Amino acid sequence: MKQILLGAFEINQVNLTSQGLWAHPEQHTYRYKELAYWIELAQLLERGFFDFIFLADSYGYPWLHGETLDVTFEQAVEVPKNDPMLLIPALAAATADLNFAVTSSTTFEEPYANARRFATLDHLTNGRVGWNVVTTSSAVVSELFGRQAIPHDERYARAQDFLDLSYKLFEGSWEDGSVLVDKATRRYADPHRIHPISHEGRYFTSHGYFNSEPSPQRTPVILQAGASSTGRAFAAANAELVFLQGKDAAMLRKQVDDLRASAVAAGRGNTAIKAISGLSVVTGSSSAEAEDRLEEYLSWVNADAARAYYAMMTGVDLAALDPNASFSTVTTEGGRTQVERYKDASVREAAADFIRRGMRELILTGTPAGVVEQIAALVEETDLDGFNFTPFVSPGSYREFGELVVPELQRAGLVRTERSATTFRERLFGAGNARLPEEHPGARFRAGALVSDEAVP
Repeated sequence: MKQILLGAFEINQVNLTSQGLWAHPEQHTYRYKELAYWIELAQLLERGFFDFIFLADSYGYPWLHGETLDVTFEQAVEVPKNDPMLLIPALAAATADLNFAVTSSTTFEEPYANARRFATLDHLTNGRVGWNVVTTSSAVVSELFGRQAIPHDERYARAQDFLDLSYKLFEGSWEDGSVLVDKATRRYADPHRIHPISHEGRYFTSHGYFNSEPSPQRTPVILQAGASSTGRAFAAANAELVFLQGKDAAMLRKQVDDLRASAVAAGRGNTAIKAISGLSVVTGSSSAEAEDRLEEYLSWVNADAARAYYAMMTGVDLAALDPNASFSTVTTEGGRTQVERYKDASVREAAADFIRRGMRELILTGTPAGVVEQIAALVEETDLDGFNFTPFVSPGSYREFGELVVPELQRAGLVRTERSATTFRERLFGAGNARLPEEHPGARFRAGALVSDEAVP
């Protein structure tokens, strides 16, 4: 049985995915503005042998047909929220082996500034940072930034150009050994080993030196979550860790197999990408008690807020669809992950499931030992590499999982028992693998490599 990765799904705001659960007596996410809250949470995760905290983000909020409903503000549906990237240096200083993945958009950020921020974070965390690459589908974000909305597939073409330029900055401007820090000769760096990059892509142009010196990983770990065929191809070419969306083992196994085959077709090995799925867990002294606790949590969900949340992510108004129609007929130029998820369901079934579960893929209940048996079976059936844990209440759900379930996972050999202050990439792929492997497309942009100035189409 392989050891699995454990991530924690977080957003720097009031609700996670179950809209309305912010008001639960055990919920502390209303403290999201307090740095102390985040430090306490990071240290709790580290004690629980979590490998990373994933900080999702979006500039958007529910906006459909030119309107934002009152329930958006009443139930804090994706608003208000703060920038999660600014949390990372403080959390890194308070932990030793917890890694950090944070979202940044290739549609609304600029490559040079984005690369500089991630290089800075990689330095400050000593190589413990990853970049969740998103293409941002929200129409309201286009309005906020004063830009024209970009069709789905074109967003991915832009994202590839963005990444190609980023690889050049991270990998190609400063050679290994170019930084000397030699006080005796008063030479900080060797100018002959530092090179300007040149990029003339379809969407981005850049000429000059990257003004951040090489960080421990150079390129941060690349994460991605696209579910469309275009998104999957993009992930197969670039991603090192992919978030999958599946409601059951069969659906997840198909996605894992497709991801591995696509990675091989892209010239990478079938172990080049770690595949993880979302996971929520509620335990009890018996299965019945755990089920009762789950139902109590879900009783706090606000259905109108959940529909607003779905519209924000997909551009699809569930209330406007024929409940008897097949969801396979639903199309969108917005985010497709939560549309693909329900392609085999009716609109009525899809709406009911999303209102109940939100973006939660797998929800397991039972005694701690019973939950571990279910996790072991899922790993065996799906070949997943780990799970992104989504709490119902914070920090209570994390504490329960870390104190009751993780020790059982460790006894089963599924979770590591040793702490290791490594880079994020080494946590994923083993000691000595802090840099992109040679077969990763970013490696061809390293200083000295013969590359084209043109972005990959």
